[in-house]
Amino acid sequence: MLAVAHYEVIRRKVLVDGMSQRAVAKELSHSRKTVKKAVAQGVPPGYRRKRPRSRPVLEPVQSIIEAWLEADRKQPRKQRHTAQRVFERLRKEHEFTGSYSPVQRFVAGWKRRQGLLSSEVFVPLVFAAGEEAQVDWGEATVRIGGQERVLQFFCVRMAFSRATFVRAYERQDQVSFLDAHVRAFEFFGGVPKRLAYDNLKTAVVRVGRGRERDLNAKFVELRNWYLFDTRFCNVASGNEKGHVENLVKRVQRTFLTPLPEVSSLEELNRQLQRDCETELDQTTRDPRGGEARTSRELFAEEKVQLLPLPQQSFAACEEITTRIDKFSVARFENCWYSAPVEWAHQPCVVRGYLDRVEIFCEHAWVATHARGQVAEQYVLEPRHYLPLLFRKPGALHNGRPFQGEPFGSDFALLRRELEYRYAADGTQQYLRVLRLLTEHPEADVRAAVARCVALRAFNADAIESALRNAPLNLPASRLDLSDRPELVQIGSGIRLAADYDALFDAQREAQVEAAHVEDSQASRMALAPGQETLADHPLTEPFVPTEDAFPLCCSERELDAEPDPVPLPRKEEAA
Repeated sequence: MLAVAHYEVIRRKVLVDGMSQRAVAKELSHSRKTVKKAVAQGVPPGYRRKRPRSRPVLEPVQSIIEAWLEADRKQPRKQRHTAQRVFERLRKEHEFTGSYSPVQRFVAGWKRRQGLLSSEVFVPLVFAAGEEAQVDWGEATVRIGGQERVLQFFCVRMAFSRATFVRAYERQDQVSFLDAHVRAFEFFGGVPKRLAYDNLKTAVVRVGRGRERDLNAKFVELRNWYLFDTRFCNVASGNEKGHVENLVKRVQRTFLTPLPEVSSLEELNRQLQRDCETELDQTTRDPRGGEARTSRELFAEEKVQLLPLPQQSFAACEEITTRIDKFSVARFENCWYSAPVEWAHQPCVVRGYLDRVEIFCEHAWVATHARGQVAEQYVLEPRHYLPLLFRKPGALHNGRPFQGEPFGSDFALLRRELEYRYAADGTQQYLRVLRLLTEHPEADVRAAVARCVALRAFNADAIESALRNAPLNLPASRLDLSDRPELVQIGSGIRLAADYDALFDAQREAQVEAAHVEDSQASRMALAPGQETLADHPLTEPFVPTEDAFPLCCSERELDAEPDPVPLPRKEEAA
């Protein structure tokens, strides 16, 4: 291969000295093509391969990588494979033994040929331990129960150690925002000194000039509870919190790629928490320079710099003041929630948490419900309406709280059987059973109903009897006789079963002896005149009647007549 010095000689002879390319080629022993190339290019082009370099480790999986990248075209834009994710899946699913660099070059080349590469420049940031955590929301598609759903993901990343927290929610509302902060602080075991946000509506009501912000009142309560400071980025300037922006992309393209398939939102959050724990073992650069370390090691140093958690967690809820209407329900976020009928037409306070709704009247708790998920949904507790049902029994058939099986399958079967067996009186008996729920613990009433249903005892009296005579589920314990030492030596009262068997044997012997006496008396009545004891005529010998005992009858009339009874010997004669 010719160097730059050779090119200089050729070019000087042709372009300066005026020699022909043929003469220069003959003088310097080069081919005319080489001389022509040197004159045209000026600088040696370097070595050029005639065919691409072979990749014996990467080539077997190139088709797999291309299939993944091609399938990404149909996936959400933010949940497509990165080179790092491709490398991780190859090692995990296909036992890939190569390094990351060739995978990165191949993915970049493929995206470059498809016109998918974009360039963006960020300013590197540096933070002290515990100084700042960055917060952002992300969106991703997940398969829950076989159906694809778009969920919101709350992401927090510590700026120093890069420790992460991710949790999925149904929506980006105020309650989810507050709940996510509480869970994140508990996950980290402390509170960062400052949190960085963009101008999300759950925290910022109005964006003013410069750094001026009008904050949400509930967010101010959260900040006051945990005493952290805040930093809000400029509008459309996500690069000012680049750590969490990168985390959102990593969650979408690593944690959630390919699309996870779970049975519930709770299962997804457990999976995300495991991913966050695993993420702590990733190697990262030390912000202060030096050797690379794991995020777990850096977070151990950062955790001691965090603000301590309060003794009580913040109540992550939304609170409104409203009124319980004539149907004994209160409205909260397009859903209706019941309260006991004695609180109808009264003002109340409704607190909506992420998973439940609580109702308070006169500063006292009156009801708790699972939070409704559908607009205009009625979330009713049938026990709230039992006092009204006893006054208006007709509501049992069409009342909204009593539709379906509000008390369970056992109560539903009991009602059908009572109404079938007793007609109109069956409804009254069922109301008697429901009244027991207001007079006894619910668990005891349910146990009594279940017991009677299992025995096919469909009657209100049977259920009341089962409730009164139900065995007490008390733990077995010994009587404390420490203050009565004279009773300690007395037996426990426990007897062996053999003792009772002996009593049964004695009873059988008495019964046999009584039967023997009865047989003896019957045999004595059958003795002939002159016989006094059984010894004269043993029972083992057959009894032979004599003429003295039974006189012969001669006439036909005497044969038809009933014979006189045999006279028994008198005591005087026997003597």
